[in-house]
Amino acid sequence: MNMKKLTILTAILALLTACFPDDRENNMVPDSFGVSGAELLTQASVHTGSFTIGVAKNGKGKTAASVSLSLDAPEAAAALKAWNEENGTEYKAIPASMFHLDNTVLDYAAEDVVHTAALTWDPIQLAEYVGESRDYVLPVSISPTGNDVEVNPDRQVLIINLLRTSISVAQKSFTRVIDRKKVEPDAEGNQPELKETLIVDLKLDNSIRGGGISFPVKIENSLIDEFNKGQEEIYQAAPDGLVTILTPTVSIPEGGESATFRVELDKSKLLKGGVLEAFPNYVIPVTINTGAMESTLNGKDFQLKGLNYGEIVTYITVTYLELKPGLSVTREWGLFSSAAGPWSSFISGFTAGADRNVAVDDNYIYVAETNKTKNIWAISRTDPGNYKKLPVGTVVDDGIFYVSCPRIIKNTNPDINGGKDVLAVSSMTEGDPRLYLYTNGIDKDPVVVKLTTWASRRLGDTWTYWGSLQEGILFFKDFNSAQGTVTFKIAGLPTKGEWYLVGRIVAPAATGAGAYFPFPNNINEGVCSIRGGETAWLTKASKDLMKLEGADNAPTLTELSGYYADTAFRYFELGGKRYVAYTRQVSASDGRLFILEGTPEQSWSDIILERNVIYQAAIQEDAENQEEYGVSPIASGNSGMDLDARMTGGDVYIAVIKQNVGLSLFHLSYSD
Repeated sequence: MNMKKLTILTAILALLTACFPDDRENNMVPDSFGVSGAELLTQASVHTGSFTIGVAKNGKGKTAASVSLSLDAPEAAAALKAWNEENGTEYKAIPASMFHLDNTVLDYAAEDVVHTAALTWDPIQLAEYVGESRDYVLPVSISPTGNDVEVNPDRQVLIINLLRTSISVAQKSFTRVIDRKKVEPDAEGNQPELKETLIVDLKLDNSIRGGGISFPVKIENSLIDEFNKGQEEIYQAAPDGLVTILTPTVSIPEGGESATFRVELDKSKLLKGGVLEAFPNYVIPVTINTGAMESTLNGKDFQLKGLNYGEIVTYITVTYLELKPGLSVTREWGLFSSAAGPWSSFISGFTAGADRNVAVDDNYIYVAETNKTKNIWAISRTDPGNYKKLPVGTVVDDGIFYVSCPRIIKNTNPDINGGKDVLAVSSMTEGDPRLYLYTNGIDKDPVVVKLTTWASRRLGDTWTYWGSLQEGILFFKDFNSAQGTVTFKIAGLPTKGEWYLVGRIVAPAATGAGAYFPFPNNINEGVCSIRGGETAWLTKASKDLMKLEGADNAPTLTELSGYYADTAFRYFELGGKRYVAYTRQVSASDGRLFILEGTPEQSWSDIILERNVIYQAAIQEDAENQEEYGVSPIASGNSGMDLDARMTGGDVYIAVIKQNVGLSLFHLSYSD
């Protein structure tokens, strides 16, 4: 382009520009004041002793003005009243006299946007005033000092909800009952593991924004006298080395809600010359040293004041069990609901009310959340404070619930899971359910198997199996109708990821979640039960279930007494005798484990009909062999109770779960 053309173009552009007014400011609203922040209600910790209030002047930025702050203006009281009415809350205002504003008037130049005022208070005084309540607030309001700039009515008030933080431990106790089998070599010379790590969770009920806390961990034997009050037997201080603190300092990071510390129990300290002799009851009180607390705020050293300490002592009890001839049953541990929350609150991240089924193997107890979170939990069999979520990358977003019921399927193929038994978890769906098989260990995504039924049924609430992964039958109760239990025959892992329906047991004629529990030595006989039902049935199939191909099966039914209502069953042999373990849901807040004993000559059916109860325990509290039990403070949202049994090292371990109420592990051993 030559110079003449460029000059003409420049002149035209200048002329066009002069023809249009400058409307750039017309898209901006006039200046107005408003409290900074996204929400009308915000939370703050009483322990920091301060809070920064921001006030913004938004708009064109053409006006210099001032705004005043108040802690007791009528506008603030009106806003608090309106909030309570609209949200159904009962927030109460803290007296303004307990606070101080470093600046009650903020002055803005025309171009200024945000100024702040520091709100301060005595954290100890305020912590005492607030106590455990979550309903105390301080409303702060702003108003203009002149008429040039108005206050945005939607941003005139900030309601600060001031919360006190309580610190506590989640595990109030660890109970370890020691017998010879747990510490002495077995007949083949195999030495049991003598060191056990216990994990204790330290929790805050209200996290402190920007605040971090550290405490030394210590053994405090001065608490033993208090522990012994009300005990039937006296507990003594443990010998040196029985318990060692592995985490000398426990630290909750800034803004965090919890942390863990580890304690080691060395059972070799109970042996003399490799032999376990009777020893007195020991108790080891483990706690945090609150007097040596260190804290930070936003990366700087800061002394948090007014903290509340709840239960901060974990009592580790170690007692001796003299093995007497016959069956011995002890509760290894139990996680029980309290008025404050369900048992699942011990597992950080667990969805309350989603615990309906349970499985146990040599190392873990498995619970799959019956919802759409895909959470499958593995909880250490020896330490319930040690748990993890399993990988679920292959779990499909489909069905009523993505995962529902875990089971351990026997496996004899060394090329699958190293020859170990396989964890399998069902989905719950209207139609064809899926089974997720952890054939490469529980730390890798499961293999997906589709169960094809050619019908729309709700399957997967709970299920059972007979046989092994190499040859067996799966049993899924049909929830929607009285069509009984559908069966799937398995013969090793499917090449196309699919198993097909092979038959139905048309019994019992009742809808709802339930299961068929076949006897160990005879797949064609077992017990059918319905969750929430009033009875159960002894079942004898009219056709061989292992050979059934596509035909219905109308078995012979024997109705059982109400003792077996709402139950799950497991069968095992120990010490040359036969045992039946079953659950009973007495009520939504009362669930129990029963164990029946029979001779090897008796059939499983006869043992059930005879009902020789040799042990019973309530899942909701640590009370054994009693006729009357207190009920749980929290009930089941649904009729969910289940158990599983596992033989390990010649002993049997039974895991029992009741939704919302509790999770317990029982240890059965037999001595000649």
